[in-house]
Amino acid sequence: MPRILALIPHPDDEAYSVAGTLALAARAGWICTVIAISAGEAGQCHNGAAADPAALADLRLAELARSCAVLGAEAGPSPRLPDGGLARDPRLADAVAAAIAAAAPDLLLTLGPDGAYGHPDHLALHRAVVAAVDAAPAPPALLFAAFPSGLFLPQYELCRPILGNPPAVAPADLGVERPDFRIPIAAVADRKRAALAAHRSQLPGGDPAAIFPPGIVPALLREEWFLLHRPGDMARVARLLLDIEAACP
Repeated sequence: MPRILALIPHPDDEAYSVAGTLALAARAGWICTVIAISAGEAGQCHNGAAADPAALADLRLAELARSCAVLGAEAGPSPRLPDGGLARDPRLADAVAAAIAAAAPDLLLTLGPDGAYGHPDHLALHRAVVAAVDAAPAPPALLFAAFPSGLFLPQYELCRPILGNPPAVAPADLGVERPDFRIPIAAVADRKRAALAAHRSQLPGGDPAAIFPPGIVPALLREEWFLLHRPGDMARVARLLLDIEAACP
């Protein structure tokens, strides 16, 4: 039975980026795992709960477990590296390697080189995953979640204060014009929306569309885009994705 692992920086990053693909993979009988490297304890809390970092970390990991349950995936144990500090944490490389070894995926998913909108934690995890895969003797196929050019520009502008000065990713480098793979997810759009809704603490007013500025979430409910890390894996990944898409009625 094929295995798929999504390595994400924080709880909720799976929901907007790869939730549809995970739902389709689960429907096809795959073993699906999601591991958040950070518990997201530095995030905002919009549901009225106390914003104590330890309590928020527990809450957000519980939300991740609910999101995964909706998708037919399992939330693996988080190493709980510091939210906002992945780039500076010397444990990141070992945490990533351990997560990959434990899940033993055929297909590995993570965010791309733009980190969706340039978030430093997203970029740090991307680099760590690439390094781990490149160093592995028998690595899984690796896909990066990708998004249409400019889609995340409003979120990028909103997050400018935490993106560095200057930001590591320029606005012109957000997104791609053409992905290597497109996965239609209309058949599981309701599950992706429910996965977003599971992250209640991060949703102003409880609205899944409010996780990002207006216009972004609707564009994420039609299809999911991916870039291939190693061109030599093209045929291998195409076969795996064909199996996933075959689960779509």
